Amino acid sequence: MPTPQKSPDIEIYVQSIDTSAVQAWLGQRFPQKTPLAWRPAGKRQWRSKLDHDGHTIPVLVIEEASHGFISIWFDSLHTPWADDKECARELFVALGCPVRATAGSWHEGDDPDLWWEINQTGEHELHWPG
Repeated sequence: MPTPQKSPDIEIYVQSIDTSAVQAWLGQRFPQKTPLAWRPAGKRQWRSKLDHDGHTIPVLVIEEASHGFISIWFDSLHTPWADDKECARELFVALGCPVRATAGSWHEGDDPDLWWEINQTGEHELHWPG
């Protein structure tokens, strides 16, 4: 059986939470030698760099990436998670708010509106937007 490949990046969407709570979670999840520095990256967008296992992980947080959702994008193969769902599960446990991730990959033929959500009632697939 082939070994599953690690995702080259992680992107999740967090519902109904303040950006400062996401930034605080990131600061706790990725302890740094100095506090995380967040710099503007566009309208309601924030960039920073996380240290993890000797690697630098660029992260982008976008407020209202979709109505009521904050996007968190880790642009690195070196995250501590194998895929988006693993990251979403950890964030849900930490913050207790609904988290979404794409249900598939971004390959031709995949349903781009098929998403996976974890919330207080469990884990399930849904069409989003829709």
